[in-house]
Amino acid sequence: MTSSSSHHTRWSLVQTAKGDTPQGRAALAELCEIYYRPIESQMRLWIHNPDETRELTHAFFARLLSGSQLAGAESTRGRFRNYLFASARHFLISERRAQQATKRGAALTENTDTLDEEIADDGQTQPDVEFDRAWTCALIHRALSTLEAELVSAGKANAWTVLKPWLSGTANHGETAQAAQQLGISETAVRVQLSRLRQRLRHHLEQQIADTLSPGVDLQTELRHLLALWA
Repeated sequence: MTSSSSHHTRWSLVQTAKGDTPQGRAALAELCEIYYRPIESQMRLWIHNPDETRELTHAFFARLLSGSQLAGAESTRGRFRNYLFASARHFLISERRAQQATKRGAALTENTDTLDEEIADDGQTQPDVEFDRAWTCALIHRALSTLEAELVSAGKANAWTVLKPWLSGTANHGETAQAAQQLGISETAVRVQLSRLRQRLRHHLEQQIADTLSPGVDLQTELRHLLALWA
């Protein structure tokens, strides 16, 4: 993948999502669909209350859908997951401060820094391992969906159904014989198809990752980092 093609889709989606147009609203909806679970997982680590987690995650994405949360999102500012993580953290801190102010009926009398400590220990401002792992799962799911659409479009839906377990990591050792029987081909042919599909999956995953990086961030380093967390 060349640098000329590696930094357009996701950041372009963000830029489109800033517009108050049908295309902008569709782009926002797509962003929410892709990244809802990573943000929900991080909220769960911060909040420790399932009901409040769901409520505040929904509120964050409602704010995102309004477009106001994306005002400062630019590809020159680094990884998109860092931006989204920081936005969620700032949103939660603001919500906690508003809740405290409402309870007191006036300005806070305690140091608001303690609110930051409730959300992130040691002044955490970057995604942690769990957030990155959830982010990776979202990207892999997206890459698998793209590959599935590719095969279905090519009239190979049955091959996808049979071979998907090897790509998603759920197949058991020795099941290639069963797959060969289902597809009416040899085990060698199954292994060849799996090799090609893994290459296509890696291509789609690289594209998913590259789309969230700013120019200058090394794609392969990012890929190795995220795959190590997934493994």
